[in-house]
Amino acid sequence: MTQGKRAAVAEASSSKRARTAPAKHADECQDDECAGCADGAIELDQKVLELSASELLAMAEQEEAEGTDQTVVAKLYETALERFGDQTSLPHAWALLRSAEYVDFKDYAAQAIDTADKIDSAESSAQTLLIKGRARVLAVCLDHDNWADPQDHADASDDEGVEIEQAQQRIAGKNMLDKGLREIAEGLRIANSSNSTLGVLSSLLARHEKHALVVGLRISIMDCAMSLAYAALGWNAQREDGVEPAADTHADMALATSKAAVYWALAASECLVSGNHIEERVKPALQHLSQSSDSAECCKLHAQLMLVLSGVLSDEDAALEAFDAAVNSLQRAHELSPDDKDILRQLEDLGADA
Repeated sequence: MTQGKRAAVAEASSSKRARTAPAKHADECQDDECAGCADGAIELDQKVLELSASELLAMAEQEEAEGTDQTVVAKLYETALERFGDQTSLPHAWALLRSAEYVDFKDYAAQAIDTADKIDSAESSAQTLLIKGRARVLAVCLDHDNWADPQDHADASDDEGVEIEQAQQRIAGKNMLDKGLREIAEGLRIANSSNSTLGVLSSLLARHEKHALVVGLRISIMDCAMSLAYAALGWNAQREDGVEPAADTHADMALATSKAAVYWALAASECLVSGNHIEERVKPALQHLSQSSDSAECCKLHAQLMLVLSGVLSDEDAALEAFDAAVNSLQRAHELSPDDKDILRQLEDLGADA
């Protein structure tokens, strides 16, 4: 990008949009919470409209990361796709994937796969595999047959509950899911990049967090996420000496991996996976979290894992120790973040003092 273009992107990003607003409303508005703007269409600033497709894509990703108003980010992605047209290129395939993930649009996921399939280049094989893999996982997660309805359990009889639990473990489009996860694993192997791994982790976590997925799908996605992240961080080997590997300097990846461990453990407990297996599987994440007691978020994640273990371990003493450890972690989290109402609520639910 030229210096002039780089300046245009920076300036456009700071003033970033003008809106077509309803009557009796300001033409220009920078308030993301404005109710008036919610009734109007989004128009991008002229300087933004002068950017290329790739620059618009980069801006959309930047604004998404900064938490900009969703309608603005969606408009940036949409405008970037319009600029790409029908070209067969890696940036276009990536734009389709990122747009699909942001707005949960299955058609864009399919187009991303189709565009990536047409790119025949050894140099881009890692990224095309990652695009196709993430798009396939997204498509499966957007299938409403894979969305769980908690009310089903609330209203079900015992016999119906068994049938519902069995259905929860079935995955519509399992072959597509398995293919997507294999493509992701192979793409990361070729890329050998911590940034790529973190991007995949963030994508898989978002799939879990955005929709109430059936438990079989949740456990499959999080198991893959954990395996990939453990390998990238060097957490596969047992670390009884408690020494963190050099790769653990990637704090964001370690945190994302710990979240994946919590989500996997919760799903595994629903599937009646043995407590010993759950404990062994999440041990590397527990070791990291126990050594991160200066982070309120890590303390909360440690507490969640210990609470899961307290409910699944067959040894009563071990279960009680896990419960006490969970309370201690939440109390430590409260010390670090006394205004966090979620921590106070969890302590109250456990019958513990702050």
